[in-house]
Amino acid sequence: MQVVLVMFKDGKSRTFPMKGEKLTIGRAPDSDLRIPTPDVSRHHCEILVDAGDLIVHDVGSSNGTYVNGKMADETELSPGDKLRVGPVTFIVQIDGKPAKVEGPDVAAALAKGSGNEDTGDLLDLGDFDFDDDDDPISAVEAMLEDDDDDE
Repeated sequence: MQVVLVMFKDGKSRTFPMKGEKLTIGRAPDSDLRIPTPDVSRHHCEILVDAGDLIVHDVGSSNGTYVNGKMADETELSPGDKLRVGPVTFIVQIDGKPAKVEGPDVAAALAKGSGNEDTGDLLDLGDFDFDDDDDPISAVEAMLEDDDDDE
């Protein structure tokens, strides 16, 4: 199973491929995908491949993990699901599905959701020029540091 988390806004995207059968997300340095902001717990959630299913499991975070705008303790993820951890929203791509993930498509999908979604929590990647050699942790840190500088 190939899993990619796609983060984007304003037509720009950044992909974070899942390597192995477990991906940890949090602000702690030992997280596979580090989001260093106070509203992300040190160990926030994990994504697991289990018997052919993709599962997100909140590991006791303070602010919760959201799937498609709803708080989720443990939920199966499907292609196109929106996974929100703190200020970052990812679109889940599984085995190349959805085949096309674009900013305008996501904004429209969020607008058609439960009504609880807020597109303001997507990071603005417009000012960033990422190389293919950037690792996911550095990329997220750079985007969040720039957001903090703007406030």
